[in-house]
Amino acid sequence: MKSIKKIIKYIFWLYIVIWIGFFCFFGSDMKMGCLDIGQIYDPVQKKCRSDCLTWDDEIGCIPITQENIEKKEKGLL
Repeated sequence: MKSIKKIIKYIFWLYIVIWIGFFCFFGSDMKMGCLDIGQIYDPVQKKCRSDCLTWDDEIGCIPITQENIEKKEKGLL
Protein backbone atom coordinates (compact mmCIF):
# COMPACT_ATOMS: atom_id res chain seq x y z
CA MET A 1 0.00 0.00 0.00
CA LYS A 2 2.87 2.41 0.80
CA SER A 3 4.50 1.77 -2.57
CA ILE A 4 1.24 2.60 -4.39
CA LYS A 5 0.98 5.87 -2.48
CA LYS A 6 4.60 6.70 -3.40
CA ILE A 7 3.95 5.98 -7.07
CA ILE A 8 0.84 8.17 -7.06
CA LYS A 9 2.77 10.90 -5.27
CA TYR A 10 5.60 10.78 -7.85
CA ILE A 11 3.15 10.81 -10.75
CA PHE A 12 1.42 13.84 -9.25
CA TRP A 13 4.71 15.75 -8.85
CA LEU A 14 5.82 14.78 -12.32
CA TYR A 15 2.54 16.13 -13.67
CA ILE A 16 3.07 19.42 -11.79
CA VAL A 17 6.67 19.76 -13.04
CA ILE A 18 5.59 19.14 -16.65
CA TRP A 19 2.90 21.86 -16.41
CA ILE A 20 5.32 24.33 -14.85
CA GLY A 21 7.85 23.63 -17.61
CA PHE A 22 5.15 24.04 -20.25
CA PHE A 23 4.11 27.45 -18.93
CA CYS A 24 7.70 28.63 -18.45
CA PHE A 25 8.58 27.66 -22.03
CA PHE A 26 5.64 29.43 -23.62
CA GLY A 27 5.71 32.32 -21.15
CA SER A 28 9.24 33.20 -22.20
CA ASP A 29 8.51 33.25 -25.93
CA MET A 30 9.90 36.66 -26.93
CA LYS A 31 8.12 36.78 -30.29
CA MET A 32 4.68 36.47 -28.71
CA GLY A 33 5.67 38.84 -25.92
CA CYS A 34 6.56 41.53 -28.45
CA LEU A 35 3.30 41.05 -30.33
CA ASP A 36 1.37 41.31 -27.06
CA ILE A 37 2.75 44.81 -26.49
CA GLY A 38 2.31 45.87 -30.14
CA GLN A 39 5.91 45.60 -31.27
CA ILE A 40 7.83 43.42 -33.74
CA TYR A 41 10.48 40.87 -32.68
CA ASP A 42 13.86 41.30 -34.34
CA PRO A 43 15.48 37.83 -34.46
CA VAL A 44 18.86 39.28 -35.49
CA GLN A 45 19.20 41.67 -32.55
CA LYS A 46 16.94 39.48 -30.36
CA LYS A 47 14.82 42.35 -29.08
CA CYS A 48 11.43 43.99 -29.52
CA ARG A 49 11.32 46.90 -31.95
CA SER A 50 8.72 49.63 -32.19
CA ASP A 51 10.15 51.21 -35.36
CA CYS A 52 9.17 48.31 -37.67
CA LEU A 53 5.83 47.82 -39.39
CA THR A 54 6.62 44.16 -39.96
CA TRP A 55 9.59 41.80 -40.28
CA ASP A 56 10.73 40.11 -43.46
CA ASP A 57 13.31 37.30 -43.34
CA GLU A 58 15.07 38.55 -46.48
CA ILE A 59 14.88 42.33 -45.96
CA GLY A 60 14.66 42.55 -42.19
CA CYS A 61 12.87 45.48 -40.58
CA ILE A 62 10.29 47.13 -42.80
CA PRO A 63 10.09 50.69 -41.45
CA ILE A 64 6.85 52.44 -40.63
CA THR A 65 6.18 54.77 -43.55
CA GLN A 66 2.93 55.81 -45.21
CA GLU A 67 3.90 53.88 -48.35
CA ASN A 68 4.55 50.68 -46.38
CA ILE A 69 1.32 51.08 -44.39
CA GLU A 70 -0.64 51.33 -47.66
CA LYS A 71 1.17 48.27 -49.08
CA LYS A 72 0.38 46.25 -45.96
CA GLU A 73 -3.30 47.25 -46.12
CA LYS A 74 -3.41 46.00 -49.74
CA GLY A 75 -1.69 42.75 -48.72
CA LEU A 76 1.50 43.44 -50.64
CA LEU A 77 3.77 43.07 -47.60
